[in-house]
Amino acid sequence: MSDITTDQAPSALLGSPHPAPAVTSEEGRAEAEKLTGTPATWELKADRSSTTVWRVTGPMGQWALKVGRGEGTVVVAREAEVLARIGATVPTTSYGARTKSGGTSTSAWLLTPWLEGPSTWDALRPVRDGKVDQRQAALAAAADMAAAVGALHHAGWVHGDIQPHHSIHMPGGVRLIGCSWAWNTSIAPSNAFHGGLLHLMSPELMTRAAAGQGPLGPTQPDEVYGLAASLWWASTGSWPLDYAQLGIDPGKFTASALRQVLVRRWPPFGNIPAWPQLEEVLRAVLTVRPDGRPSALHLAQWLRALPA
Repeated sequence: MSDITTDQAPSALLGSPHPAPAVTSEEGRAEAEKLTGTPATWELKADRSSTTVWRVTGPMGQWALKVGRGEGTVVVAREAEVLARIGATVPTTSYGARTKSGGTSTSAWLLTPWLEGPSTWDALRPVRDGKVDQRQAALAAAADMAAAVGALHHAGWVHGDIQPHHSIHMPGGVRLIGCSWAWNTSIAPSNAFHGGLLHLMSPELMTRAAAGQGPLGPTQPDEVYGLAASLWWASTGSWPLDYAQLGIDPGKFTASALRQVLVRRWPPFGNIPAWPQLEEVLRAVLTVRPDGRPSALHLAQWLRALPA
């Protein structure tokens, strides 16, 4: 699975094979088919206004081709730069050493090995569906995601956009995708980044975003909050914040308007009645002050010790 993010493309073409790409003939196509071999099958996986993702399959393997245009140009170009800098130094993003990229002033493309496996969102589906007998495997997946984030933090990086769709579970371990906003001491946070998925942002990151403080570089404690919020969401299908307690429907607000609401009044957290032990662990991360927030590796240890 490549980076499709949580935005579901409305196109009826998603997942349908095509003998050749309709919109990528000059943007990475030759490089993709050099890696996969020909004949190659092109499968459209995401098609948004500024970014398109293809799964390219040939006799020599499978690769993901992401093309950014317009506003997507800087996003795709930055992800290519991040993966080139990370290289093979961090196991959770080691595929970055094999990437290929290019572009012009109006577009950018990125080729990454196709990462085959379920996302954490997929792995926790049994929990959302109430299948108690499958909790152990789901809990292991949650712990593996936390450990993957912890490994990235240990290497001095912040991912920037942690969410359950951005971690892929493979036989060799979890791989983190969607790295466009990652940063460390060698690459500064991007001015184009606005904080990621709003419902997963820590209160302190939300405050900085609302104040227009930029560049908006999430810290590791910010990211641990986002990690716990991601696991809550993936386990329940609901946001951790109980917006009903504010009497609002977050879907009726723009991101900027909802951000202003949350800065003025942070709602209480909801509940996970079907699994109170998991709620206790995640709530302990979400409610503590930033300077007391545990590391991602500590959260992984807590999850591994949790009875299913």
